[in-house]
Amino acid sequence: MRGVTTADILAVQQLVAEYAFRNDHGQADRLHELVTEDYRSTGPMGEMNGREALAAWGAKRVQVPAQVRHVLSNVRVFRDEAGALASTSYYVAFRDSGANPASPASMGEYHDTYAEVDGVLHLASRTVVPAFADPGAPRPNVAGGKP
Repeated sequence: MRGVTTADILAVQQLVAEYAFRNDHGQADRLHELVTEDYRSTGPMGEMNGREALAAWGAKRVQVPAQVRHVLSNVRVFRDEAGALASTSYYVAFRDSGANPASPASMGEYHDTYAEVDGVLHLASRTVVPAFADPGAPRPNVAGGKP
């Protein structure tokens, strides 16, 4: 099995940062450009399957003026049991629609896998694993298609 290279680590870090940036800066309608055709996402906000599902969600999300900021850290890049490039990273999410926007709405981990498409790294799957959450914080509903 091929090991993880410095180029792999940098590509993963760039991709997860770009995904968060687009989500946080009114470009959620461009998130689908960063994922594979068969992308899937699961977590407390629901389940999403396929690039088109993410494109539809992103198009709705940009219509909502609420701000969100994702702070990412501790990006750990490795090969999974099947040899695919994978990572875990910590996230902290802040939302201005909560009672106290300076208090995190949630904190947890992203468990991601990746695949190359035409020589470019794309996100293939994301599982959101919360560790802590503010029960009163608003949550986007991915499964229902609402931001």
